Amino acid sequence: MSANEREDICFTPVVELRAMLASRALSARELVETVLARIDEVDHSVNAIVETRPEAALEEAERADGAVERGTLHGIPVTVKDLIETRDLPTTYGSRAFAGHLAGFEALVVTRLRDAGAILIGKTNTSEFGLRPTAENSLFGATSNPWLAGYNSGGSSGGAAAATASGMSPLSLGSDGGGSCRIPASCCAAVGMKPTRGRVPLAPGAYEAWAANVTNGPIARSVRDVALLLDVIAGPVVGEPYGVAPPERPFLEACDEAPPRLRIGFLADPPDGAALDSEVREAFEDAVRTLESLGHHLVETDPGLGGLRSAYMTIKQGNTAALLASSVADESLAELESNTLAIAQRGLAKTAADYCLAVDFVRNEAARIMRHWTEIDVLATPTLTKLPLRNGVIPAIADYDERWTFCLDWHAFTFPFNVTGQPAISVPAGRSAGDLPVGLQLVGRTGDDAGLLALAAAYEEARPWRDRHPELAPRAAVA
Repeated sequence: MSANEREDICFTPVVELRAMLASRALSARELVETVLARIDEVDHSVNAIVETRPEAALEEAERADGAVERGTLHGIPVTVKDLIETRDLPTTYGSRAFAGHLAGFEALVVTRLRDAGAILIGKTNTSEFGLRPTAENSLFGATSNPWLAGYNSGGSSGGAAAATASGMSPLSLGSDGGGSCRIPASCCAAVGMKPTRGRVPLAPGAYEAWAANVTNGPIARSVRDVALLLDVIAGPVVGEPYGVAPPERPFLEACDEAPPRLRIGFLADPPDGAALDSEVREAFEDAVRTLESLGHHLVETDPGLGGLRSAYMTIKQGNTAALLASSVADESLAELESNTLAIAQRGLAKTAADYCLAVDFVRNEAARIMRHWTEIDVLATPTLTKLPLRNGVIPAIADYDERWTFCLDWHAFTFPFNVTGQPAISVPAGRSAGDLPVGLQLVGRTGDDAGLLALAAAYEEARPWRDRHPELAPRAAVA
């Protein structure tokens, strides 16, 4: 197999790889070998993958090639964010305090991947405990943007998006508590989805996180691949506190049906006084014109996303304080980053009443915001207010209030939909003059993940992005 053929395989959509594996045009071993070689060749310049299991993955690929029964993801390599527990790889949560930590159990979503025939090849980088919207930590360092060296991949699922965008992982499993699948997808020109609350479980490690603001979610290079991954990881579990009706058909099938004429609201002005970068606005307006060209009715609208920050941060602070109190030994506190400790300290300063009031506030505000979807079918916004950041920008902001004002301004469009629990997806919208990616966020009604994916797939068909790949120098060439 030539170098060009290997690179083509690394960027082939999973829906096509499945057909190649089924017809024996490609073996699972060849696919895993190719992906592992890609990691070895280019991850030195990205730093997306923090752990791998090459021997075990190749053994599983050999067995997959000889198997008669074939699951939905039979023989497909996948990566998992380093916040999600795996039984045979360390789960460090991006923290020096958990370096080499073996959780002793496996997240249900990972088990579902394995049961579907997927082959776990490694874990991807994040921020410490997923608390910061960039992928950089004191244990593994920063994950760079594959499109432009020195810029960050976004976070906290930045390793997942960067690995996928650079051909090192056909499918990546991330998590999203304030935009953590959508932010890095926007930064890396990938597709990242936050499913409806309750669609994808966090079990058995948790049955809700951050007052149900957090969910696991798929990241891939195409909408259909995201839908395929969602088909595998979605579904209720005993103890699930936020049940959602199952889809009428597989999410992948929904992508093959043209959506009806929709009433799409669009919002370009960020809430709470955040400013929108001019190049982001230009790319967003171009994306809106594409949606209109598909026959949908576009109307400027504003569901009122402002005023959520204080309560959202109270929930984040309280849960961080509880995490450290329950999971980090006193002697390990010195290993934690100052950002993590500062968040926890503010959580400790809050009362139980403060926390309950914050949860009640966001629930009431969520209901108010969601009622806007009686007037529209989908909301379109920029994913982020600014272009991808340089590595180290957020950690360099020493003052806590200044740092988190900056962060919340940057992802002002994403975290409100963690509060509401609605499905939201980020797809590529365009590029800046300096070739940095810009994302378009689409937000659907609660439970209508299928309709949202159908619209996103139609948008992708109108403005395809699959043929463009990051230019990364192989390790041998650098040496």
